Amino acid sequence: MILTDTIHIIRNLYGESLKDIVIERLVLGVFFTGVKLSTGYGGVSYTPIAELHNNPCCSSMSFQKPGAGNFKDTPVYEILNEPAGSPLLDTVKLVILNALSPPFLTAERYRITYDRDVLIAADVESMRKIAMVGAFAPFLDVFKKRGNIELHVIEKKTQSFREDEAQYYVPSEKAGEIIPHCDTVIITGATVANGTIDQLLTYPSLGAKVIVTGPTVSFLPDALFERNVDTVGGTIVTDVDRALELLAEGAGAYQLFGTCVRKINIMRENESKRKGR
Repeated sequence: MILTDTIHIIRNLYGESLKDIVIERLVLGVFFTGVKLSTGYGGVSYTPIAELHNNPCCSSMSFQKPGAGNFKDTPVYEILNEPAGSPLLDTVKLVILNALSPPFLTAERYRITYDRDVLIAADVESMRKIAMVGAFAPFLDVFKKRGNIELHVIEKKTQSFREDEAQYYVPSEKAGEIIPHCDTVIITGATVANGTIDQLLTYPSLGAKVIVTGPTVSFLPDALFERNVDTVGGTIVTDVDRALELLAEGAGAYQLFGTCVRKINIMRENESKRKGR
């Protein structure tokens, strides 16, 4: 799994020093979760509200220590070592990975652009038959202006669409039917938080351009690249304290941009895609 693979990579990069890093503050916001570590770095990740409410173990974490209300000063090593558990535990792991990754997101390791929309970084003009998992309003605004494309927006609920966008709606259970026939696949990072990303990445054809984007996918992209993702669009938290204050007051991603986070796009090197998955 992507989460497990990324934890393994982080452990190898940090080595024994990972045991010295603790959580300074954790905020579980209604839209995004945020963390500040003792290193000074921070991260944000989508809060899977529906999954949290539908999972009975989330009311009292699936592990005894740490638990809800006592994350402060807990070594991140302890949390990352916990076996896969509830959506809440996985969300905390994700946001920690996002906060541990920035020191290694360098030009020496990856091909990176900053402060650009991921559609521009991924060459939006070349996209023709598009499957988009998640109703990204800004992306829909871009695609609606183009008359030479076929767009399918895969979503769990129709409420995510504005009135003139209903024509693009595809129920989430049909993802496996639609995605293999598209030349471009755009997947929300929230699918990492809700546990559906690994299955979704088995659907694109080998020639498809695959983009995973959102603040949730701000961790090291190696595991995504191994699964034939071409571009990862995430964020770097530039003002951790401000970000956590905003999240504590119910802010979403749009309130974070321009104030305390910066866009980062990481491109997979132009090598032939692997034949196997």
